[in-house]
Amino acid sequence: MNLRRPCVSSNPVFIGIYEALLPDPYITIDKYADEYRMLPKESSAEPGKYRSDRMPYLKEVMQWLSPQDSTQQVKIIKGTQIGATEVGNNVSLYYMDIVPAPQTMILPSETLAKKHSNKKLTPSLRVMPHIAKKITGGKTKDDIGGTFEKIYPGGSLNIGWAGSAISFRSDSSRIVILDDVDGFPLDVEGEGDPLDLGKKRADAFGSLKKVYINSTPTVKGRSNIEIEYEDSDQRRYYMPCPHCTPKDHEKQNKDNMVVFEDEHFRFEYDKYKYTLTSDVKFCCYHCGTLIEEKHKTWMMDQRNGARTIADNAGHPHKGLRIPSYYSPIGFLGWNEIFQEKLTAKKAMKRGDTRKMKTWVNTRDARPWQEDELKDIQMTEDALYARRETYKAEVPADVYILHAGVDTQDDRFEYEVVGYGKNGKTWGIERGVIVGDPSLPDTKIALDAVLLEKTYKHESGSIMKIHTKTVDYGGHRGKAVSDYTSKRYHRRVFAIKGAKQVDAPVVNKVPTKTKYKTKLFMVGVNAAKDDFFSRLILADGGDNYCHFPVTYDKTYFDQIVVEKQDDAGRWINPPGKRNESTDCRIYADCAKELSGIDVEKMPKPMFHIENASPKKRRRILSRR
Repeated sequence: MNLRRPCVSSNPVFIGIYEALLPDPYITIDKYADEYRMLPKESSAEPGKYRSDRMPYLKEVMQWLSPQDSTQQVKIIKGTQIGATEVGNNVSLYYMDIVPAPQTMILPSETLAKKHSNKKLTPSLRVMPHIAKKITGGKTKDDIGGTFEKIYPGGSLNIGWAGSAISFRSDSSRIVILDDVDGFPLDVEGEGDPLDLGKKRADAFGSLKKVYINSTPTVKGRSNIEIEYEDSDQRRYYMPCPHCTPKDHEKQNKDNMVVFEDEHFRFEYDKYKYTLTSDVKFCCYHCGTLIEEKHKTWMMDQRNGARTIADNAGHPHKGLRIPSYYSPIGFLGWNEIFQEKLTAKKAMKRGDTRKMKTWVNTRDARPWQEDELKDIQMTEDALYARRETYKAEVPADVYILHAGVDTQDDRFEYEVVGYGKNGKTWGIERGVIVGDPSLPDTKIALDAVLLEKTYKHESGSIMKIHTKTVDYGGHRGKAVSDYTSKRYHRRVFAIKGAKQVDAPVVNKVPTKTKYKTKLFMVGVNAAKDDFFSRLILADGGDNYCHFPVTYDKTYFDQIVVEKQDDAGRWINPPGKRNESTDCRIYADCAKELSGIDVEKMPKPMFHIENASPKKRRRILSRR
């Protein structure tokens, strides 16, 4: 819907030039979204007309991103279910329709970029035909532009991903949207920080540029959005208390308004079961009144005075922190949020910090501080004392076996690990195969373990290793490539550790080695975060790591040798051996690559010996 006088020419080139030269219209993005934005049923919990009053804390964000406002960078640190991604879509549609301009949208991965385009943006265009008809390109007449490029008179939207340097090399963009930036790698193909590269795409537009950055945070000190938010005016959304805040908006200020923060919520709960026994209420920290959740719609309404207020006033960049407590009625409720927190507190009693880390990041919109994990000391003696005598080679609760192989210049080292329900693991066998990994005899010996060896389950049935990963790093890449390429069909995969601290545990889309072998990149740092958070658990419950009495002291010496530096990277001290850690991590990566969810397995995966082949019937031809 173009609010300006249309060009009399039908030539798209002249139309683009004409519209680019016109002054920006008065309508802001929030008003535009209320008037014209339609939400598709494919990707929206509330399809139909967009209503900014459902999430009023985002109105100012859209105003800052409008061309009438002088703000050049807007940064949102957020919980889940607060609508920040849809703000990015509103911005993109506005700068296609009202103020045509070149745009770039960057997401963490190619998969997410494709999903966003196909599941969110394109369906939005389909229900807004007045914009869709402006889009050119596409492979068929029914397509609305390409998956990663939408061309329209006056500009185009290029959709890229943070791991691809090509995404940052195309033309300059007036509008840059950097979505979920804590999922961005630290470096993109040796060309630098993708966050900085993305921002620079807008430099050519000077004071007209708009850069929108949003994400849930991750770990303190390593969170991109935490750093960006600190480099802003650091706003929060203040609201009137229904009981004590003056009704006169001019008299309302930070000293008599409230913000939703974790410490101001009140509830009763069963201290043994960690379950809520009452509804969650917000306590006004000025008058002490308990406020039911049903009142938060009134409190968040800007007509009652609610607005963002800066804690770092005067900074040129706008920043806003919005935890999930602000999620509108019908989306994510306070009871659900704080029941999740109770469940996380229960896990923390056992030393398991993972659920609380997720809660702090995705609900409270704060970066996680890893002090809790660093304060828990793991010692080889304590772990050695935990060894158990299994009733069989493979305990009854093991559902599947996987193995990880560490490659050294003169040997293979491996561990076979059993995986069960609720995150429990069992060490089954730790071994060393001495010999040059490139020699046939060494590979045959490894085959005897990975492909041929059987293990007796406590039930009496036989198990074999399902998925096997072999370390491609070091000086034996060619030998590993040769070995895994010939056994790929038997689920023997070459893996290599990714350089990025925040790389995912596995990238299930393989690359190719220089020997043309499929190679899976694995985030060993993330895998170690997960393993060590489970290793410290000491009560035998969910996520507990079991070890057999056959494991010697050397195994545990190597398990605890690595330490985490200030950047969050696990470091092996010089002169120390860590093969036991690597083998276990590679086995965990094998589990991820297997594609099998143990929680959904109805029974353990037993090995069935091939039955004797049936004799073929002899058929006499008839003549």
